[in-house]
Amino acid sequence: MNRKYMASWGLAFAEEREMEKLGRMAAQGWHLEKFAPLGYTLVEGEPADVQYSLDYRKRPDEDYFELFRASGWEHVTSSGDEIHVFKGSPDARPIYSDRETTHEKYAQVEGQMGKVALVLLILWVGLFILLELDWSGLVETGLIMVQLLVTIGLVFTGLPYLGYLVKRKRLDRKG
Repeated sequence: MNRKYMASWGLAFAEEREMEKLGRMAAQGWHLEKFAPLGYTLVEGEPADVQYSLDYRKRPDEDYFELFRASGWEHVTSSGDEIHVFKGSPDARPIYSDRETTHEKYAQVEGQMGKVALVLLILWVGLFILLELDWSGLVETGLIMVQLLVTIGLVFTGLPYLGYLVKRKRLDRKG
């Protein structure tokens, strides 16, 4: 079975564009199989006219997936048991069809990302202050390495937080 990788621009920034691209790829015979680091794994198959949609739900139960099935959406894959991709026919009713539920969707994930980003930001500032003190070479190197890891975590939570915040604020302005 042939597989290929499709890079992601980040769901916080390009969710709609990525779901549309996955639909175009399915029409060419490349179907979403699972999330991959910074993207998706696609598997080759028969071309199909489908649309993809995304939802965020922490630790969903079977009723959650049954609700989507009953609405014409098939669960494809999940990431971290909180980001879920569904596919449906081109005429399947959108998962989020009104401003209020779309706002709720983004507010939930924005809050999750924001909490983690805040903790990492506080840790980053603390490490920055510690690095201003006079440390021996090995301790300083260790602190720099820890701060580098915290910086990476901050980028991967802080940027999505800002992306979802902007999406939610745009919805508020449209409202």
